[in-house]
Amino acid sequence: MDIFGDFWYFFFINAGAVIKMAQSDSKSSSISRYALFGEDATRDDPDFVHIETITARSKLYDWKIGPHTHQRMFQLVYIAGGKAGVRLDQGRRTVTGPCAVTIPGGVVHGFDFEPHTQGWVLTVSELLLIDARYRRSRKLLEPIFGEAIILPFQDDPDSAVLIGAALEQIHSEFQWPRLGRSAMYEWLVRLILMTVRRQMDSRMIQPETTDRRHRLYVRFRQLVEDHYREQWPVTRYAGALALSQARLNRLCKSFTGKSAGELLQDRIALEAQRLLIYSSATSTMIAYDLGFQDPAYFSRFFKRRTGLSPKRFRQRKMAEPFPH
Repeated sequence: MDIFGDFWYFFFINAGAVIKMAQSDSKSSSISRYALFGEDATRDDPDFVHIETITARSKLYDWKIGPHTHQRMFQLVYIAGGKAGVRLDQGRRTVTGPCAVTIPGGVVHGFDFEPHTQGWVLTVSELLLIDARYRRSRKLLEPIFGEAIILPFQDDPDSAVLIGAALEQIHSEFQWPRLGRSAMYEWLVRLILMTVRRQMDSRMIQPETTDRRHRLYVRFRQLVEDHYREQWPVTRYAGALALSQARLNRLCKSFTGKSAGELLQDRIALEAQRLLIYSSATSTMIAYDLGFQDPAYFSRFFKRRTGLSPKRFRQRKMAEPFPH
């Protein structure tokens, strides 16, 4: 049982930061992996959300965004008006707004926007989308998270207006922190995703085909969300996926650059940070809740992952004026 109740938080990055590009280690040397606003801030802190306009992102690059991937990030590109050439893995299509393009982590994508195309690019950590607390609604949204989708909205102007308004509000919240911003983000993101899912169902849209490896990776992340508190060993996750441990590690490294064990430790450390910030539970209580038998070992684990003891981490976060 989760004794701490529901909570949600996002890690926000200043809108003025720049995009950092890292050399890809993927199959094609022509495909780049982008880390938004600094490698450390996004790859290793899964509580992350960012939004910007299509104009702000693409005008600097002559309205062309070359093929690239994002590790452990889900993107929704919403074209409110204008036209764009869209590349998803090996396929290419031309789309006209209003249109949504959903892009799970690891999918190669690129855009060739018509000048002055209007819309938004919403980027969210995958972990925020498959959180175990939302297990009941996961089946509804799995088709969006598993594979890329191109979804026109020309035949449903009401839904197009709803998505546009929600993205505009997220953009406003991002630029000016106000009371309850975290909760507002949660509600608006879920509203957008459910509207996309309904449109997908009404049009009977089939996701763009991605390979079995990506589907296995998505399934692994879902299993982690469901069982990280139980301290499953990597071998048990591998068995649940009918894979060897070595193959599971190769799979994870191909999408994230990290082994399965490292991803498990990331998730446990993230939950520990959440509980230290958003609950009054003691370090000992948190240790037991996360499946540790020895609170002292939990403290060493936490300091190794964050550089701070649980007590010092909580003190530092509580002293910050930034709204959570």
